[in-house]
Amino acid sequence: MSIASGLSRTSPALIVPVVLLGAATAAQAGGFGLREQSAYYQGSSFAGNAAGGAGLASMYWNPAAISFVPGLQLEGNVTYIAPHASIDVTSARSALGSNLGAVGVGDIVDNGVLPTGYATYAWDRWAVGLSLTSPYGLITDAPCNWSGRYYGCYNRIADFNIGAQVAYRVTDWMTIGGGLQANYMDARLGQAQLITGAPTYATGYTQVDGSSIAYGFTLGALFTLAPGTTLGVGYRSQLSQNLEGLTTIYTPLGTPLGVLNASAGMTLPDQVTASIRSKLDPRWTVMGTVEWTNWSTMQELVIVSNAGAPSVLSLHWQDGWFFSGGVEYQWDPKLALRAGLAYEISPVTDEYRTPRLPDSNRLWLSAGFTYAWTPQLSIDFAYTHIFGQSGTIALGPNDPANLTRGTLVAEVNSAYVDIVSLGIRYKFDAPTNTAALITK
Repeated sequence: MSIASGLSRTSPALIVPVVLLGAATAAQAGGFGLREQSAYYQGSSFAGNAAGGAGLASMYWNPAAISFVPGLQLEGNVTYIAPHASIDVTSARSALGSNLGAVGVGDIVDNGVLPTGYATYAWDRWAVGLSLTSPYGLITDAPCNWSGRYYGCYNRIADFNIGAQVAYRVTDWMTIGGGLQANYMDARLGQAQLITGAPTYATGYTQVDGSSIAYGFTLGALFTLAPGTTLGVGYRSQLSQNLEGLTTIYTPLGTPLGVLNASAGMTLPDQVTASIRSKLDPRWTVMGTVEWTNWSTMQELVIVSNAGAPSVLSLHWQDGWFFSGGVEYQWDPKLALRAGLAYEISPVTDEYRTPRLPDSNRLWLSAGFTYAWTPQLSIDFAYTHIFGQSGTIALGPNDPANLTRGTLVAEVNSAYVDIVSLGIRYKFDAPTNTAALITK
C-alpha cells in the first residue's frame, strides 16, 4: 500500500498525533554544544582549557582549576558566532508523492551572540567560583517554501547554565573540586506539515514551544606534575531535560487550528575533559586537550502528548570527540600571544543528519592575545575560523516519524564558522605599590 493511499484512509483526528510527533523530533537540536565559553581559551582552540591558566573559565571544564589568586576576581566574555551552511537539494517529494522541486537554502544557520561570566574568591587552601554560561544552542532558519520544508523551517534552542564550584588544595601538587549546575533550556521548533487527510491534504505549519530546567554536577582534579606543568581532568554530568510546552497547528492561511500540550524528554550528555599545560621557559607554553562527550545517550527521544500514546524516535547519535593543541608566547610582561589547532568529530552521522542540525566534522584554527592593561585589568581577544566538512542528508518515510514528511535528498555544503571573542578580567585585590605611603 502506498503512503498516499494510506493517508487517504486516515481521518483528520488521527493525523494530529502524527503532526505532534513530527514536530517534536526537533528536540534533538538541543544537543548542539557551544564550546565558546571563554575568549582566553578561544585563542588556543581550547587547548589546555581544563589545566588552569589565567582564564577564570577553566573552572567550566574542571572545577578544580578555579584560580587560587587571593581575593576576588571577575571575568566577562562576549563572543560573536557567525556560522554558514548551505543546503543543496537533489530531490524532494511530499508524503503524497508530489515533486517539491530542488529549492535549497543559501545559509540555513543564523548568527548569534554568546555572553559568559565568571567570579572567583580564594583564601588559604580554598577557592569558590560562580559561572553563567550557555552550553547548548542553535538557530536554523529556512523559508517555509523550500523543498525540505517538511523537515524544518525555523528552529531555535536557547540555553542558560548557572554553576557554583568549590576547590580545595589537598597538597602542593594536587587540587580537587566539585560543583552544582542548574540548566534552563527554551526551544521553538517549526516546520511545514500535512494537517488533514482525504480529500484535501491541506499543508499547514506546526510550531512547538517548550522549556525545562535540569540539575547536575561537576567534578575535577588538577595535578602539578612539575614546576610550570599542570594536568587537569574535569567531568560534567548528564542533564535530564523534559521540555514542557505547547504545539500549535496552523492552517495554510496562518490561522491557529489547534493547540496541544506536549513534552519531550531527553538526556543531555555527560562530558570528560583532560588537558595539559606546560611552561617550557619564561616565554613559551604548550597546551593540549582531549575531550569526550557522551552524545550516544541520545539514542531515542520519547514524545508524550495529550492526543495519543507515547512514541519513541530513534536518533542513533554517536559519541563526540575533540582534540586540540596550542602554544602561548609571552611577548613582553604585558602582552601574551597564543594560537591553536583542533579537530572535532561530530555526533551526527550522514545517515541521520537533518536540516535542523546540519552538523559535521570540523577543523579549528584560532589565534588570540592577552594584554595586561594594568596589574588589575587584563583584556583577552580571540579569532577562530572553523572549516566544516560537507555532509549528506537522506531522509524518507522508512522512519515512521517521517510518515507525513516525504523524502529529502540533499547535501550540506559551504560549512564554516567565524568566531570573534572579547574578554575582560579584573583582580580586585591585586598588589599595589605602597612606596608613596612610606614616611619617616
